[in-house]
Amino acid sequence: MPEAPIRGDGFTIQQLFNQFQFRLDPYQREYSWAREDVKMLIDDLTGHFIEDWTPGDDRREVRHYRPYFLGPFVYYRDDDLAALVDGQQRITTLHLLLLQLRRLAIDADRPEYQNDLAALEPLIAGTSYGERAYAIRSEKRAPVLEAIYEDKPYVPPADAGPSVENLYKRSQELYELLPEAIRDEALPLFIHWLLNRVCLVGINANDRRQGWEIFETMNDRGVQLGPADLLKSFLLRKASNRDNLPRLGDAWGRVLTRIDNRAPQAAAKFLQSLLIGRHAQNEDEAADISVSFHGWVQEHHASRMGLINAPDFARFVERDLVKLSTRYATLKAASATLESGLEPVFCNAKNEIDQMPFLMAAIDPDDTEAQFRDKAFLVAAYLDLVFVRMAVNNRLTKLGGVEADRIPVLLDLRSTRDVDGVAKALGRRIALLDVDFTGVKGYGLRADNRPQVRYLLARLTAFVETESGRPNEMPRYLDKDEPFEIEHIWANKFERHQPEVKTEAAFRVARNRVGALLLLRKSHNASYQDAPYEQKVEWYRGQNHLAASLHAATHQRNKPFTAGFIKKHELGRLFRPMPSFGRTEIEVRQQLYERLCELIWNPEDLGFILPPGIRATAVEASQAELAMPVRQVPSRAARRTRAHFGGVTVARLVAAGALTVGEQLHLTYKRVSHTARINQAGNIQLDSGEVFESPSPAGSTVTGKPTMNGWSAWKVRRGGNLTPLFDIRADALRRGLLEEIGEAEGVN
Repeated sequence: MPEAPIRGDGFTIQQLFNQFQFRLDPYQREYSWAREDVKMLIDDLTGHFIEDWTPGDDRREVRHYRPYFLGPFVYYRDDDLAALVDGQQRITTLHLLLLQLRRLAIDADRPEYQNDLAALEPLIAGTSYGERAYAIRSEKRAPVLEAIYEDKPYVPPADAGPSVENLYKRSQELYELLPEAIRDEALPLFIHWLLNRVCLVGINANDRRQGWEIFETMNDRGVQLGPADLLKSFLLRKASNRDNLPRLGDAWGRVLTRIDNRAPQAAAKFLQSLLIGRHAQNEDEAADISVSFHGWVQEHHASRMGLINAPDFARFVERDLVKLSTRYATLKAASATLESGLEPVFCNAKNEIDQMPFLMAAIDPDDTEAQFRDKAFLVAAYLDLVFVRMAVNNRLTKLGGVEADRIPVLLDLRSTRDVDGVAKALGRRIALLDVDFTGVKGYGLRADNRPQVRYLLARLTAFVETESGRPNEMPRYLDKDEPFEIEHIWANKFERHQPEVKTEAAFRVARNRVGALLLLRKSHNASYQDAPYEQKVEWYRGQNHLAASLHAATHQRNKPFTAGFIKKHELGRLFRPMPSFGRTEIEVRQQLYERLCELIWNPEDLGFILPPGIRATAVEASQAELAMPVRQVPSRAARRTRAHFGGVTVARLVAAGALTVGEQLHLTYKRVSHTARINQAGNIQLDSGEVFESPSPAGSTVTGKPTMNGWSAWKVRRGGNLTPLFDIRADALRRGLLEEIGEAEGVN
């Protein structure tokens, strides 16, 4: 039997970059993926990997992890190169990911990672006439890829095309988009999973024209049935009694119209949010809904959704879907544009929080407009409050963020009946938080938290402005296309502050403290740059009040600010002019920012109802659980949640006896030694006071190095030798100490 003239073959990522050197056809569009597109790909990959990964797994166990399919690409052979017709965006992003993983493996500085590096290097680039030749051949892209490869800064030339600028931007965002566990603990396993268990199908066209025909056939001819279409078919079949089918079809059409089904994946995102928020009982079910929501409904419609007979299905389509799609559309609009009464929804969208399942859990189809808006505000404000508290306490890791323990919160929200019920349920949750705004005292800017610091500064700046009678400019402060940047009050001149800070490491930490930062227009920020503070403060005078308050003139004949804001909130001790700006002034500003956070995110002012006798500050989690039990997640879900959202922490090593409270940690970088200690909570506390759950951001803070594997860098003294935390962790896993801790916590 003759072979088909057009073939499709499967390739792992390793095979893909081993067997192909790509080039781009002239008609190919520029590399145009935005941060959101890259984030979606990274979330898909890391989420799939994390579901199978367990701390302590060996590299060989990766062969048993489930594979992941990334879709097709179309190409044709052009001499020794493969010309990409379709798939450039994904393959380019995968190439950037390989570059980032290589850098992480180098930074880990572990001898056992050499084989992992050896697996990556030939996939990233080969050689051509003695020069490095990257997997995607392009003369315009070569300089930026070289800068990424060598981990050097890159300034695009004036004539650089959109692809070059976008490549560099996306490469700089990959570090923060990768979960912390992937960046260190799970790195070698993720590398081998990505290379050997992630697959694409390549469709080999004979030439450019045929490649374009295949592309058009795949994308433009015919409409493929998606998951939403399959769910529609199932629901209408179950709900139909012959007479109501036209009405049901009309209802489904209204749903699609309201959620703007023209947007990519709009129907799928709405249905996933609704089903997870209102019906999933554990993380396994939430994961199943994310993968195949139509299949989940077919399997669980009776047990989870109460859909048994035709009237039940009809009610779900005509009442639940129709009414909730209207609410969903309102919330999506509020995510894009700041809307009075729904401001936290906008803020959460800017912080890329997956808030829709939480909102869908609290909303009832029969809520009035006022009830809907009040509930939505409370739920979104809760997520915003948790996000900021976790951020300023350095607890906001990619896999341990706001959504980490979502199922218990969703179950609580579903059980509420009215606005007060939501306020009380979330008030109990706030009372259980073991973090408050005291963390601001030690909070500062790092390579991996710039978006969070900018968000905090934007909220503080906007709050002071609006309380002083000025317009709310928060959307502009948070808009990535608006020219606002973080301003360091201290110029990057160590010699100016050496008598006060002594060392460059101490200077770097002090300069990056949030109290030494402002948010200013990019043009002004660029103008100030290296100027001394005495000049800067004159320029600050004409900026927003948070910056202008450093100048004495701002406090004169300015009643909206002095009386309407400072006096009203009793901030005179902290909100004062500063003719000079040293470490003492930085500490005062840290205290000011802490107090502003307490005002902005005051639970009672936001409408939450706290349990009697509970203050709106952090409590010990163990005490809170005894005093106020909340809905607990089933053990099966607890296992998935812990496996999915966390690896090994310093605190768990302390609980296992592998590390001890008070033990000193040592790190040497560029011949400069740094020390820290393990505090009572099992966290790493720097000599300057900052506290971190994870070694990596602690290492970045003291060294100023944007990417650092803290598990390898920080060491403890054992038997006269300095032993990396990496080895302490490996030994604890090998001896099963962490399994015992898991059993004590009810995980296993």
